[in-house]
Amino acid sequence: MSNIRNKLRTELHKCKGEPIDAVIKKLNPIIRGEANYFRVGVSSKIFNSLDHWLYEKQKRFIKHAHRNKSDKWRKAKYWGRLNLDRPNDKWVFGNKNTGAYMLKFAWFKIERHVLVKGKSSPDDPKLKDYWRKREEAKAKSELIKSRQKIASRQKYVCPICGESLFNGEELHLHHKKPKSQGGGDNYGNLQLVHLYCHQQIHSGTVSSL
Repeated sequence: MSNIRNKLRTELHKCKGEPIDAVIKKLNPIIRGEANYFRVGVSSKIFNSLDHWLYEKQKRFIKHAHRNKSDKWRKAKYWGRLNLDRPNDKWVFGNKNTGAYMLKFAWFKIERHVLVKGKSSPDDPKLKDYWRKREEAKAKSELIKSRQKIASRQKYVCPICGESLFNGEELHLHHKKPKSQGGGDNYGNLQLVHLYCHQQIHSGTVSSL
């Protein structure tokens, strides 16, 4: 896991002096990508150790930004129950004013998948139909009929982050035009997005397409 630590350490170093939301925006894609890649072959103990390591880096980063403040002040300002879907986790790092927070490796479920045979890369245009059928199969096994249709309309990709809907993250149904503003439950107004992407939409960090 040294490569992951090196990536995060390098990015944190580059972010010195930047607003906390900008730091979170830069590091979350790294955490998300690495966690999704390695969750098929690591133990939860390793992910927990990465979170502990990252917590120590977060403390150092904030101490550098607020040298004249106490540890108690820094912890009260930057750590709390920021992930509303995990109310028991009071050590989530982020911005309490905007609601933006940094992901944790431990939030990604460890799974044991059968590896794809051969060199079946999703980037190989010759295998486009192969990967489409794999995504269709996942949709049929994991989603109800109505959501299967929404997933198909999106080509099985989250419109916010551009990653596969089936990367292990919880999926949420999003109304592009809120119901409070007259938006309906028609397919044209509905999207399937990852949990964190949905939270970003409602916090104003990103806009829905």
